[in-house]
Amino acid sequence: MSYRVLDPRNLRIDQVDLDAQRAVLHFQESNIEKIMDNADQRTLWTQAGAIEMWTPKLSADLPAPPFLITHTDVEDGLYTQRDMMRIPLDVSGEIVLSLWFEGQDEPLRMEGSRMCLHLEGDPSYVRHVD
Repeated sequence: MSYRVLDPRNLRIDQVDLDAQRAVLHFQESNIEKIMDNADQRTLWTQAGAIEMWTPKLSADLPAPPFLITHTDVEDGLYTQRDMMRIPLDVSGEIVLSLWFEGQDEPLRMEGSRMCLHLEGDPSYVRHVD
């Protein structure tokens, strides 16, 4: 089965749009692994995009951008995705996004009713991964 995942470790957030209805974390470059059926190697790609959460409730303030995410958990009621976001990602219900930032020990918890991962433009090939 072919699939893609975004690796949010060391993801640099360049801009944040935040209000009571939505939180949007914009990035210019992400690491995306493509895993193809019957392929000996995975491939690494990069692409810009945003993580969007509806009706966000934050446990603390987000750092001022730009900032670096070092670790994430995405809890969608059924599964926890640790340090990965499947593509496409559009989940609703009781969603929790836990974010660890560079220089901080405790995660920020962002709870919301829906979360999407939006990718922008065309992906750029980086390399094959063993």
